[in-house]
Amino acid sequence: MNKLITMRQVVFMYLFISLSPVLRQVPTALAKQAGRSGYLSPFWSLMVIVPLSAIILLLIRSYPGLNLYEIMVYMGGKIFAKTFIFLYIIWIILFLSAKINAYSLTLQFTLMPKTRSDFFMLVILLLVYYALLRGSKTIFRFSELALGPIFLLIAIFLLCALSRLRTDYLLPVSTINLPSTIKASKDILAVGGNLILILFFSDKIGISLTKKQIRKFWLGSIVFVIFTFVITIFTFGITGANLTKNLPFPFYITVKSISFFNIFERFEVIVTIMCVLSDFITICIMFLILLRLIDWLFDIEERGFLFLPLGIIIYYLTYYISTTQFEYNFIYENLIVNVNLVFQYIIPMILGLLSLLKHKNVKKQF
Repeated sequence: MNKLITMRQVVFMYLFISLSPVLRQVPTALAKQAGRSGYLSPFWSLMVIVPLSAIILLLIRSYPGLNLYEIMVYMGGKIFAKTFIFLYIIWIILFLSAKINAYSLTLQFTLMPKTRSDFFMLVILLLVYYALLRGSKTIFRFSELALGPIFLLIAIFLLCALSRLRTDYLLPVSTINLPSTIKASKDILAVGGNLILILFFSDKIGISLTKKQIRKFWLGSIVFVIFTFVITIFTFGITGANLTKNLPFPFYITVKSISFFNIFERFEVIVTIMCVLSDFITICIMFLILLRLIDWLFDIEERGFLFLPLGIIIYYLTYYISTTQFEYNFIYENLIVNVNLVFQYIIPMILGLLSLLKHKNVKKQF
């Protein structure tokens, strides 16, 4: 088998697509549910992300060279596998509609408030189509190359913001609020659970995992938690939890108050570009997965013609889901987060349990 992508590229992709929800939605959700103690929630999420990472590695090592569909076929047969694949198709379509909506609302809130959302949707769908024509390798490679400079820019922003960090916005933390921080961690888990996306591409990584690849995978999980903690603590420490919970893009507002040696300002435009790039790659990856899922479900060899009908369905579904920031927040908090937890944690944990019970390692023939 030709190794099309590396573990490094998969991990970088995971961190890259996590950028926009961590900068945009997570601080708001934590502030709403846990107040100024919400920055402690990333540590609780680690207690769930670590077992998820272990389950993913267990599945990849027990079924080397196989993707999620092939793993499920070995576990329960084709009917079992196709049932779950059909459910994942519904989830991905819902996820894509919500993500395109979030991308449009971000641009309206930050750069172009008078531009209609359908314009942004058409532009992103055309760009995604062009990216898919270039192939999955190009999309993963872009994530790999862009993540480092973006993390460097964010680090510079945070260094410039250190003097504006207010400890009275963060302390004291009451033990009464600790249960709320645990409950709020589900919003972090709904983003961190994107780790399972590796299972959709695990047949392209190789037929065995080296210790170096495993270390990279674990490092990606830990970096995600640390990054979420740092972004949340700076957002709370500068903007305040009371204001953060009412903002659709709190980190954008936080960065507006930052200047570099009192000379350079307006860094918030760069933050918007970061989120747009993250959304773009997320939509590309999810379309790749959606096309693979349809291929697995219907055994379709040629998938190129599917993009147009799928794009039309998702375009109109985006309008049906929400047209305003208020509607999007309601859908995201009450539907998207909970559905993500089912497909990112509960189903993989069921598969991990079945793998342990069957205790049968297989190898794909090449």
